[in-house]
Amino acid sequence: MEKIPAPKGRARLLHAPSDDVSLWSPITEWNSNLVLYGWSTIAGHLFNGSGVNYSIGGMYLEFENNAGTVSAPTFDRSRTISYYNNLSGSAVRDYLRVALTSTQLLSSDSSLYPGGNQCVFFSRSSGLSGVHGRDFTNGDNSKVFGASLVAYVDDTDATQDLLLSSIYFDAADQQEKLSTSQIGIEWELTLQ
Repeated sequence: MEKIPAPKGRARLLHAPSDDVSLWSPITEWNSNLVLYGWSTIAGHLFNGSGVNYSIGGMYLEFENNAGTVSAPTFDRSRTISYYNNLSGSAVRDYLRVALTSTQLLSSDSSLYPGGNQCVFFSRSSGLSGVHGRDFTNGDNSKVFGASLVAYVDDTDATQDLLLSSIYFDAADQQEKLSTSQIGIEWELTLQ
């Protein structure tokens, strides 16, 4: 049996002064993400009609309170929610669980995919603390260095979240939380 290839994706960080996506401006180049094995569970439930609860609901923005460069962990396609749950033991790392700000459906090739094949998701940082209670502020040198695209199976229960893809940004692209604005992220997922 022929394997269906995983979608491919990329993301970039944006300056996000408000919820209005039209005001956002890129602050990094596009970076390739890694689509995780969990994408097939999400897609399978959507394809067989198990419910819209498997659609992408938001993103995780991983941050560290560190004035220097953050060293990203290594990971592979088997990453699951357990990675983020285990951040509860870290004194400096945490993540924000943020809802989508908006979405788009575009076409990477209008002759092959006239109905669209490129999902674009937008989210931005919010709040003053991460899921595990670490402060997310300018004064704590909070720096976003990674992210994940996530299906919120139950909006009120993060333990049921399913990860579709994850990314880490190079040291030069890691973004400190500013006191005057939020950090946005634009994520493209191309289905072929």
